[in-house]
Amino acid sequence: MKAVILAAGEGRRCRPLTQTRPKVMLSVRNRPFMEYVIGALAAKGVRELVVVVGYQKERIMDYFGDGVQYGVEIEYVVQDEQLGTADALSKVESRVDGPLLVVNGDNLVDETAVEDILLAEGENVILAALREHAGDYGVLTVEGAKVTKILEKPGRPCAGILNTGVYRFSPEIFDELPRTPISERGSYELTQTIALMIEEGLDVRAKITDGLWADAIFAWDLLEANSSVPEIGEPKVEGEIEEGARLRGPVEIGRGSIVRSGSYIVGPVSIGKNCDLGPNVTVLPTTSIGDSVKIGSHTEIRNSIIMNGARIGAGSVVSCSVFGASSSFGDHLIAESGESVVPIEDEFHRAEFGAVVADNVIVGGRVLMHPGTLVGTGSKIGSGTEIRGWIERGTRVI
Repeated sequence: MKAVILAAGEGRRCRPLTQTRPKVMLSVRNRPFMEYVIGALAAKGVRELVVVVGYQKERIMDYFGDGVQYGVEIEYVVQDEQLGTADALSKVESRVDGPLLVVNGDNLVDETAVEDILLAEGENVILAALREHAGDYGVLTVEGAKVTKILEKPGRPCAGILNTGVYRFSPEIFDELPRTPISERGSYELTQTIALMIEEGLDVRAKITDGLWADAIFAWDLLEANSSVPEIGEPKVEGEIEEGARLRGPVEIGRGSIVRSGSYIVGPVSIGKNCDLGPNVTVLPTTSIGDSVKIGSHTEIRNSIIMNGARIGAGSVVSCSVFGASSSFGDHLIAESGESVVPIEDEFHRAEFGAVVADNVIVGGRVLMHPGTLVGTGSKIGSGTEIRGWIERGTRVI
């Protein structure tokens, strides 16, 4: 059976991080979302993959290549204009000649979830999950195992049976796609296709999984996804740990990295290759630090994601934050965490996190980032400033 991975979208609600990469390439535990999807599929014998790419497709194609190193064969199909998931799936019709799996590349799934959808009864199956907060996703009404209604993103707080966006379809799905009505967002969505199939009396079933499924609707949701990824094997410490540095719990440290004297790391923590931490750095759960990151002395980082090539100065405190690749932060930076109201896509969302800083941002010393701060790509923040809310890309703050 072939699997189609939908990876063409930007993920606008995950801005500013998706200003420079597609959502499927956002990293949790130092690996892109889509790498977990591919790994779960390969582990269950699904090794022929068709990946639909579009926005910044080169980032995906360069990283995954032909898939050989992941034990799969990858074929790429381009969706030139992002017109929705139904339109994206229609692009692969000539590449699929039998039943197929459809998976969003920007969700986390594990082997259990893949096995559940593979073994479920029925030709057209939705992988579902029970959630207390399902209002931002498709919610299913199910009688027995049969789906009788699908309501896309009701928006209000509600518990229910959530549509994970993982499907198994018969080849007849390609006959249904052209009839998909346009959504309120001006796109052609698979949920609309499935709703039409249900109205026509076709048998669509739900399989509720106990396996891992996680998403990041907004950029700060990466923190929760990062903490939900299970350990894969025994964490490896391949870097150098100087005398006087202490590690507790599951800590992974890549080759060429050095943790200097007096540092204290409490796992789960993942540290990439060629990093330089300390001396006297504290890293607390559940933090991921990418490759070639440098963190100055007496800095504390907790429950955060620091992407490749970032630099954080001495005496800083970073809490519940995401710092983008190749960004630089001066000494005595404070990124506070707390509750805030954040404007995203003309809507306001209540959230609790510190700061989300995009790639290639330069931040001076003694900067205070209030809770709910988002900083766009290439911005420059002057020393001694306080910032909060949205800082648009390329902005200079003095």
